[in-house]
Amino acid sequence: MALRLKRGQSLCCFQPVPQVRAFANTTSSASTKLLPLLPYRLIVRPSPNRPAHAHARGLSLPPRQTNTNGIPCYHCSLNNKTTTQGCEAWSTSGAAFSSIATRQLRGTRSTTTMASADASINSPAGSDPLHPKVNMPRMIYGTAWKKNRTADLVYQAIKEGFRGIDTAAMKRHYSEELTGEGIRRAIRDGIVTREELYIQTKYTPHDDAFLAEPALYPTITSQVLASVTSSLRNLAHADSPESQEDTSYIDCLIMHSPFPDPVSTLEAWTALQSFVPHRIRSLGISNITLPELQYLVADPRVTVYPTVIQNRFRRAERRWDYELRRWCANQNSTRWKGEKRTRYQGFWTLTGNRGDWPTQKFVRELAAAVPKTTQEVEALEAEGAAAAAAAVTEEQREGEQDGGKGNLVTGEPAGPGDLESGDGELGISLEAAWYALTILGADVVVLNGTTSQQHMRDDLDCLERVDRWRKTPQGKKMWDRCFEEFKALVGMPPS
Repeated sequence: MALRLKRGQSLCCFQPVPQVRAFANTTSSASTKLLPLLPYRLIVRPSPNRPAHAHARGLSLPPRQTNTNGIPCYHCSLNNKTTTQGCEAWSTSGAAFSSIATRQLRGTRSTTTMASADASINSPAGSDPLHPKVNMPRMIYGTAWKKNRTADLVYQAIKEGFRGIDTAAMKRHYSEELTGEGIRRAIRDGIVTREELYIQTKYTPHDDAFLAEPALYPTITSQVLASVTSSLRNLAHADSPESQEDTSYIDCLIMHSPFPDPVSTLEAWTALQSFVPHRIRSLGISNITLPELQYLVADPRVTVYPTVIQNRFRRAERRWDYELRRWCANQNSTRWKGEKRTRYQGFWTLTGNRGDWPTQKFVRELAAAVPKTTQEVEALEAEGAAAAAAAVTEEQREGEQDGGKGNLVTGEPAGPGDLESGDGELGISLEAAWYALTILGADVVVLNGTTSQQHMRDDLDCLERVDRWRKTPQGKKMWDRCFEEFKALVGMPPS
């Protein structure tokens, strides 16, 4: 049953109700359930000065109210505030627009928003408080379709070296609760701290939970509120998530896809904006096209720009999503003054490109040329350093030639040579070579969803090995040649 406000009533705020399902405390004798997954009570109070037609518009801000018993309201607690003053946070019948989002929907900008009250959170001095710099790993562990193995696999991924985790509040394909369990176990065992992790989750439009009980989630904004609150609890970094209401945070909240109509997408986005940067550090959007993205960011009510664009990276998706990757590169060069603040994340990087990476000659050549061990890379680095020092000495001797070491830059790189001899002769796997070209070359953050402990270890090790090897004199020539062919295949936006 949907919450119905009577004439002259306004939706004031949410108050915490520990360990109980949320319910609405209305002035009528009948209670109305709302947001059954959340431990919050909806407080409705008379508002005689509020015009009745404002409820229908859903844009006017309710008068400031006073919370009962000094209990902080939901939005205040999310922003680390404890106050007996009612906040302006929630308005409209059943919809939970924050005061920030409401001002944006009215086409105005607030100079004293709660978001600007704490610009220091994870934010360098002098930076935009609504766009704090977030350290994003270049390879993120994806948790889709892991089901009841999610917690163990997340724990194993962190143990093997992954520092980025991707999940979603979408129970059909993800288990956000088990993802949080795996993260907390890794923190408890001393493998990592919360500050060393990058955690992103998603709000999914038209999720089954919302479609099954539409009366409980009557508006898009109530869906966003339910999703974000559930995610903050599931991904709390302490063993008792209920005690972490004021400290848990999410590094990036991604909108899983746009709505079919841009107005609904904008409504969801403005609701998400109100959590930045206190409980959500940044926002992103997934499964989006360039026209949809351009329409969204062009709206003046959008004050928090997406810093993650997450799409399928494959030939069949607009030729490896070239235009959106170019948009990200342009944002970094113009809006962020050369900093990599807007990142393109690719998924289906291997499974969506099975017609390319196993058959491309340059992928095999790269895989064959990379040394098999880190020790070999270290030897090449030492040799390159020695050669550079020798070159400086030789330049000081007029008329003398190189001291007999040969030209390491133009010589053939060390490697098995026979590319047809089988995978046993490769320095790294073909998959690892494709990952390296995609991540190190095309600047795509890759989602890796392997369930193999060995692959977790190898994928991270190979990426690091290629990164070091390509900077050596022997590795540079082969890397440059293979990357040129890779660019010709997938396209490379100008930086």
